[in-house]
Amino acid sequence: MSIDALAMAGADYMECGIDLHDWETNQSPPPYLLVEKMSCSEAVRKYCNDDEVKANEEKVKAKMREWAKAVAAMNRTGLYPNKLMQK
Repeated sequence: MSIDALAMAGADYMECGIDLHDWETNQSPPPYLLVEKMSCSEAVRKYCNDDEVKANEEKVKAKMREWAKAVAAMNRTGLYPNKLMQK
């Protein structure tokens, strides 16, 4: 049982006979909390499909183009007046 579970249950670690110093030095983190040591490029290769990455980049570029066109259209129609145009 974990010390966290005991604490949530309101148990006293002294009554349970837990020595915190020994507990902390003997406990290793669970495997799912351990991080694999790899470079960023290795992680991208391992977890990302190159085709998916390229497709996502293209989607982002397309969305940015749409946004830029919308902003330019708003400036032309006066919906979003440019401060330089007001002078």
